[in-house]
Amino acid sequence: MRQFAALSDATVVSTLDDSLGLLAINGIDSAKFLQGQITCNLQDITPQQSRLGAHCTHKGRMVASFRLLQNAEHSYLFVLPKTTLAALQKSLAKYIVFSKAKLSDASGDYVLRGISGTQAQQRVAEVFGAAPNASNAQHSNENGSVICINAQTPRYLCVIPQASAAAVDSALSASAQIADSHYWHWLDIRDGIGSVHAETTEEFIPQMLNLQLQEGISFTKGCYTGQEIVARMQYRGILKKAMYRIAGSGTAPAPNTAVFQDGHTQAVGHIVCAENIADENWEALAVINHDAIAQKIALENLSALTVLPLPYDIPVATA
Repeated sequence: MRQFAALSDATVVSTLDDSLGLLAINGIDSAKFLQGQITCNLQDITPQQSRLGAHCTHKGRMVASFRLLQNAEHSYLFVLPKTTLAALQKSLAKYIVFSKAKLSDASGDYVLRGISGTQAQQRVAEVFGAAPNASNAQHSNENGSVICINAQTPRYLCVIPQASAAAVDSALSASAQIADSHYWHWLDIRDGIGSVHAETTEEFIPQMLNLQLQEGISFTKGCYTGQEIVARMQYRGILKKAMYRIAGSGTAPAPNTAVFQDGHTQAVGHIVCAENIADENWEALAVINHDAIAQKIALENLSALTVLPLPYDIPVATA
C-alpha cells in the first residue's frame, strides 16, 4: 500500500512513461495553427516558458488538457495523459489539413521523469546545467528539457530524448527514492493541476479545471476553437462550479465519478482525478458546484468527503 507522506522529506524521481504521452507538432505553420486551436497564448510559449492549456470543441468542452512546451524552432510537444492523446491528435488533425505542420505521437522518442523534494533543484542543475526557479519556466540542453512545475515546493518535469535517457536517468536517480507515476499525480492534485482523462473528454470547460488561475487560458489572444463559449463564461460571471481538492476513505474513485450533496440524489460534481495516498485514504480533484462546497458532500456509496486547501484562491461566480 502506498504511503506518500513518507516521501515528503526525500528526493523522489517518478517514472511517468506509463501514464503520460507526448504529441509532437512540427512545421513552419505550427505556432500559427496552434494559436487558433488551444486556450493558452503561443506567444507565451518559448524555449524558456511552458504553459498549461486545453483544446476544446466548438462548444467549449475540453477534448484534452496538456502542458505545451517548445523543444525546437517550429516544434512543440504536448505532454498529456496517454488516454487522451489519440483524441487530441484526431481533433487537431481535422483542422490542420491546410497548414504546413504535422502531428505525430512522439511518446516513444522521449523518456518522461518527474523529480521532487529536498535535492530536486540541485540535481536538476547538475544534469541540465540550470534549474528554472519559477513555475512554468523551462531550460533545455543536450540532455533534454526541464520545466519547473512548482517553485515553492520544488518539482520538475524532465523531457529526455531517448539518446540521452540512460545517462540522464542514472544521474537524476542517484541516491533518490524511486516512485511510480501515482506519486507524481498526487503532487499534481496537491498543486491543483487537473487533467482531462478518457472518462471526462468533452465533459468540462477550461475554467472548471481552474485553468484561468494557472495561466492556461488567454482572454486577449483572439479566436480559437471554443473561444466564444470560454469567454462568455468568464465575462458574464455564470460559471457555477470549479475544481476543488477533496479527500475520502476507501479506494480512490475513477474520473467522472459523481459527487453528491448530503440528502440529494442529483450530482453536484464529478471527480477529475484521484490517487490513493495511504492505506484506505485518497485525495482527488473534483469539479463541484460552488453552492455545494460548504455543505456535506459524499460519493454515491455515502463515503463522506473533506475539502482540502488549494495553493490558489477560487473566485466564486457573482451572477
